[in-house]
Amino acid sequence: MHASPEQLASAVQALLKQSALSPADTERRIEEAFDIDRWRRLVPFATIGGDGDENDGPARISERDAAREKRRLDSEGYFRLSEVFAPVRIARMRRIVEAVRADGWPVAFAFVFDEFWSIVRSPQVASFLEAAVGEDYLQNTVVWAHWVAGERRVAGWSPHDDYREGGDTFLSAWIPLSDATVENGCMFLLPAGVSREISDAIDADRALSPRVVRAALQDVIALPAAAGAMIGWRGDILHWGGANAGGGDPRLSLALEFRSRDARTSRFESPLIDPRGPLPSFRLRLFAITKALREYVKFEPLLERYLPLAERIFAETSDASAAVSNPPPAS
Repeated sequence: MHASPEQLASAVQALLKQSALSPADTERRIEEAFDIDRWRRLVPFATIGGDGDENDGPARISERDAAREKRRLDSEGYFRLSEVFAPVRIARMRRIVEAVRADGWPVAFAFVFDEFWSIVRSPQVASFLEAAVGEDYLQNTVVWAHWVAGERRVAGWSPHDDYREGGDTFLSAWIPLSDATVENGCMFLLPAGVSREISDAIDADRALSPRVVRAALQDVIALPAAAGAMIGWRGDILHWGGANAGGGDPRLSLALEFRSRDARTSRFESPLIDPRGPLPSFRLRLFAITKALREYVKFEPLLERYLPLAERIFAETSDASAAVSNPPPAS
């Protein structure tokens, strides 16, 4: 006898509830989350309250590559830059993620460390971002780290877009900390002009014609990327993580978002920070992490066990968000 989809969904929800952190564990984790010294002891080779660079060498994007990928961004809605970040830096950031996960935290808590904010502040990266979203661009506080297990059929996030109305004032950047290949589930996307029709149909739960489906399947672009690359897309680009076809290693990456200074932003993006200024405060980092965790449980249901923890930290760090002045108005 086969279980119905409703029965399976109910069983999954029951298992998630059973795996939830106990009240005692939640209280302990909250205390640990706010303990900067504990984070420093957990990852002694990382920094909190410095600049996060550790003399790894600057990121490198040639003028030729920058110009080519800006043209691709303008015409197709995405870009792909290889060998941007120093291997020693990427290796250290991967070790940070591994240490955070081994200590029982969602891997997004790697963003308590400087390295995950400073990585996009090298002059050549900043120059490319300025060309992409405009002079005096800002970074929003929507950040995430991904860990996709190295097991067959395990996949990254399902197809989605990041901010459909963002136009050329919005850019997502995705940085692999391990090689992302077709075999282990790299990113896939539909280019500009195709994404919008598919996204609208998904939202409306509307069937697509066979003609549109066939065309979309042929338009799919795979974006394999070696550790230390940087790829990205506009907010209306439909993208997703592929399924692992048998690769044994997990896929690690981080994601950040950038906005034109004069753009009208969503409330979820707030507060915005100036990437030319100091790194975000420790409390603002916790706010950003838990803000995202509350939202992204829809993509990663296993995060539900951390929701009570995230809600408490989010509430207790809202003052850090309120203390940041946002130039553009939030809608």
